[in-house]
Amino acid sequence: MINSLNCLNFFQGCDASILLNRPNSERTAEASKTLRGFSLIDDIKAEVEKKCPKTVSCADILTAAARDATVLAGGPFWEVPFGRKDGKISVAKEANSVPQGYENVTSLLNFFDKMGLTFVDLVVLSGCHTVGRSTCAAVKERLYNFRGTGKADPSMNAAYVSSLKKQCGLDSNYVNFDATSPRSFDAAYYANLGKKMGLLSTDQLLYSDVRTAGVVGLMGSQAGFFKDQFLVSMVKLGNVNVLTGRNQGEVRLNCNRLNA
Repeated sequence: MINSLNCLNFFQGCDASILLNRPNSERTAEASKTLRGFSLIDDIKAEVEKKCPKTVSCADILTAAARDATVLAGGPFWEVPFGRKDGKISVAKEANSVPQGYENVTSLLNFFDKMGLTFVDLVVLSGCHTVGRSTCAAVKERLYNFRGTGKADPSMNAAYVSSLKKQCGLDSNYVNFDATSPRSFDAAYYANLGKKMGLLSTDQLLYSDVRTAGVVGLMGSQAGFFKDQFLVSMVKLGNVNVLTGRNQGEVRLNCNRLNA
């Protein structure tokens, strides 16, 4: 989800800085290469401007679109508080500070704590990997040379490794986060972790680390509870470092660039 990366930038928060299309912006960062849907946000913004000019921010549109995309995939609905402003700062290195998939659980917990999010939020929001894709470059080391051993990560299911290798002929190829139901918002992501089928190291470690394993098990066994908790965590994420003050940010007329 574009919104996840937009909000997980704890330097700027949920301010649509990911949408600014200019050199060295978050949008140009390595971490942003798999993001899609920018043109859709542009289309929504254009229609909103016709009805409510200079009123609805790109940050609010992005947050609502993330909610609606979740619902269309079979996920929960939640009320989105509006009134965010769009940020004016967007730097590539800040997007690259978002977890890349190889961190340990301690690093992830510290990262989330800086945003006022808990270990439960970490596990629940990681569940957004029930949909979406990653580049093969992000998992290449796990498949071929884990920690310099010249072998695959032993924590991965052997058949899953074989399947991924077939899909990853090129680093630029894409693979689904969820190998079993990639187009449905469900709890299969957590069940996959129990089968050693977490695509990223950060996914699989949630299952094996004692601080998060219990929540993984709970989410995997109670799909309804996962969806209920997901909406709670998404509301929290959507309120991270938002800009609302009179002298904070702006309401962009075009999501790709700052107002003149």
